[in-house]
Amino acid sequence: MGAVKTEDTERKSVAVVGTGMAGLVTAYLLRQDKYNRFDVEVFEAQDQCSLDSASITVSSKDGIRTSRVDQPMRAFDRGFYPNLTAMYDYLGIRYHQELFFFTFARLPKHGFKALGSPMEQPNPYFIHSSNNHRIPPVRPQACGFWTWVSETVYLAFCLVWFTICCSFVPPKESRPSIGGKTKPCESFGQYLRRLWIPAYFIESYLLPGLASISTCTHAEMLDFPAKDVIDYKQRSLNSPHLRVSGGVSEVQKSLCQGLTVQFNCRVTSVTRQQHGSGVRVTWDSPGNTQQPDTVPHQKIFDHVILAVPPNAVGSIFAPLRSEMSHIPTAAVESIVHTDLSATKQQPSNALYEMHLAPSPPNWIHFRSSPYITETIHEDPISSVVVTNFPATPIDPSKIIARTHFTRTLRTPQSRDIVKRIFSPNSRRLNGTPITDGKKLTTHKAGPFQNGDGNVWLVGSWCWDGMVLLEGCVVSAMRVARDLGIEVPWRDY
Repeated sequence: MGAVKTEDTERKSVAVVGTGMAGLVTAYLLRQDKYNRFDVEVFEAQDQCSLDSASITVSSKDGIRTSRVDQPMRAFDRGFYPNLTAMYDYLGIRYHQELFFFTFARLPKHGFKALGSPMEQPNPYFIHSSNNHRIPPVRPQACGFWTWVSETVYLAFCLVWFTICCSFVPPKESRPSIGGKTKPCESFGQYLRRLWIPAYFIESYLLPGLASISTCTHAEMLDFPAKDVIDYKQRSLNSPHLRVSGGVSEVQKSLCQGLTVQFNCRVTSVTRQQHGSGVRVTWDSPGNTQQPDTVPHQKIFDHVILAVPPNAVGSIFAPLRSEMSHIPTAAVESIVHTDLSATKQQPSNALYEMHLAPSPPNWIHFRSSPYITETIHEDPISSVVVTNFPATPIDPSKIIARTHFTRTLRTPQSRDIVKRIFSPNSRRLNGTPITDGKKLTTHKAGPFQNGDGNVWLVGSWCWDGMVLLEGCVVSAMRVARDLGIEVPWRDY
């Protein structure tokens, strides 16, 4: 059921809070309105747009060129990211296919204190090529032939079984229980136990890969809704990995053209005015030489779009403070460095020394404990290494950048909250529920739903799926369409 389309040329003021992918896509779509109805003002707490703020430019291995290292890495595929890919095509963003080799190893049980040389680094027990582009799999140097054969056969059997289960055994959805309460949907851990998926396969292969995608601990990954993971696995199956040529900075440049951004402005509150008279935004901005302290400002907007994580939404928008506290977030550390000792002896020497130009693959090393997976990514163009969830000691003198970012997690309970807020049966235009294409009903007080009082939420977490870039684009498209704006790329 779409939004009411109108040719009313009365201009509306819109504040977009946040300059990640969701905020920039939303602002871009508002500026593409064919009736030119929206004056868009964007607020960003940093001194630059956040989409590309953590990325760095480094020299290539030959010292002739430079390359952009995205932080975090933003690989995608056509299967799970149809709207992101369609947007890139519309904007003329160039992207290319990349090959990955994933090595799986175990973190030492007693840490790295006893490790003193590269030879003592953990040895991989398996090397997997993305989309199985190398058959048979590469045998790790320290792995005996028959051990490698048995591991390969075991993994193949488990992957086939897991794929069949994903296709024919759907996860359990939320359902009524005794007492009238709703029982949450099935978690990923519950789903795996119900299907008798082997524990070794889960701990050694499933969790390292999935936890690295979601940038979370193993326990947090097992608590994700099973439907999220199964949908992701099905839609991304056999889809080649893609990356933007030149880095996500190219996307940021396209989306920011002609955009007015207020940098160093930290929004402190968003308040709906009574009687539909707009939304008040209060923010702090740096002072000047005469008044060095931050200066509070406020302004009334017709619409406010919050493109920030749920913990930030709860801190500035009171009606959602309680519910946002039940959507978990985690602070993730990522380090860009040149300490190559962490990757010594990881892959098979024979493959590692092969001449793979002009398209060298990306090496991604998974080192797991029962609780977390350290992810080490070797950039194929430069000599830098990116480590997430660092557990291996890194020489401090070789650290280029250290970044902390907020990652939104999912649970069956938080999924119910998100589904209620973004229910497709409660589409709104100007803060009022839409019952059909023409007639509007009167809004009644109750729990906040997206668009109430002209306050909107967008972001990777603002849809029913894995918290990835596709959610940013989908949520931005939905808000744009609810405001009567035609999305110039693929419909969702």
